[in-house]
Amino acid sequence: MTPNPRHPAEIPLLIIGSVTLTAVMVGAGLLLNAAFGPGAVVALAISVIGLYVARGLINGAERANSIEINEHQFPEVYDRMRSYAGEFGLQSLPRAYMIQQGGTLNAFASKHNRTNFIRINAEVFEVGHFGVGPRDPDPQALDFIIAHELGHVAALHTTYWYTFIASMIAYLPFVGAALSRAREFTADNYAFAVVPDGVDGIVLLSGGKYLYPHVDGKQLAVRASTDFGAFVWVTNALSSHPIMTKRLQALYDRSRPGRIF
Repeated sequence: MTPNPRHPAEIPLLIIGSVTLTAVMVGAGLLLNAAFGPGAVVALAISVIGLYVARGLINGAERANSIEINEHQFPEVYDRMRSYAGEFGLQSLPRAYMIQQGGTLNAFASKHNRTNFIRINAEVFEVGHFGVGPRDPDPQALDFIIAHELGHVAALHTTYWYTFIASMIAYLPFVGAALSRAREFTADNYAFAVVPDGVDGIVLLSGGKYLYPHVDGKQLAVRASTDFGAFVWVTNALSSHPIMTKRLQALYDRSRPGRIF
């Protein structure tokens, strides 16, 4: 593990967003209170409760429909996941689920009550555990995605209040998306610390499960310094995740943090 995998822009962006959000909410609250009285406070309470309910429904769907990765289901993956969680200093192992999502290459981390959990789509899981077509399995690609999601948990991105604040900041132009990109760089840093040879897990998200072994990820990374233009900049500035060229540049060039803009 690196001493501090957290992207240096994450906390400043969180502070800037929180201060801006507080000012906006106080101003809006005063206006709403003048117009509607106590109803403004009720609306805020409903938004807090709404996030709790939404996270509960997500957790319920995983528990009801997904395959849990544990000592009995895919124990080899479970053992590696437990090892990464230990390296990240997690006191308890998040629950892990896998489900088929119609070909979507994706994963996420969340929390409900005191239980952290991650979900890896089957399309990512099968690449790492079983391989696709004529080639061998690529467990390091799968492990990078798993470690990335565990990194979100280790960086406290799944805690209730962080999620609530970040979800509100997301409505602030540019600041919300920039904070989200910083979080993704942070999670990538966690993953790289324990699975440095698993960067193909990110290439997979762009190249697809059949073609990604033939994609030169380093060539994609080089384009971060050659593909310029206002529309490329805006595309990145409005994105919740770093654009692929910048993301891979940060993974292949460890001399500097990933570029937020």
